[in-house]
Amino acid sequence: MKGYVVLFIVLFFGILIGGCVSLPTGQTKVTQTPQVTPRVTTLIPAGPTVTVIIKNRAFDPSSTSITVGTTIVWVNEDPTLHRVVHLPTVTQKESFNSGPLSSGQSYRYRFSEKGTYEYGDPNIGGGRTARIIVE
Repeated sequence: MKGYVVLFIVLFFGILIGGCVSLPTGQTKVTQTPQVTPRVTTLIPAGPTVTVIIKNRAFDPSSTSITVGTTIVWVNEDPTLHRVVHLPTVTQKESFNSGPLSSGQSYRYRFSEKGTYEYGDPNIGGGRTARIIVE
């Protein structure tokens, strides 16, 4: 019985002293916060939007005139993979490259500079290219 009383007193004072301890000046207590999964947000492009359909191994329309600030949305309606790749000239660098687009997927690019942009799909081949004219 005497052992339990001693144990009780030690635990009591241990809890009491532990609750009275403060951190040195300038330090803060670190606590873990729960992880929050970020929300995925789809941005709606500012300005006009024009859609180009990829179907029957071609781009429809094959030539499009737009103004600066317009977003082109390419939609793959073919059952095969396609890509939308800018074919730069000597004075241009590659501006856009969609990577592989499965059937039903889309890719968007906002044109911020005037110029003529030839593009194509390496999967189509045969010299079938299309053009965006930005005025």
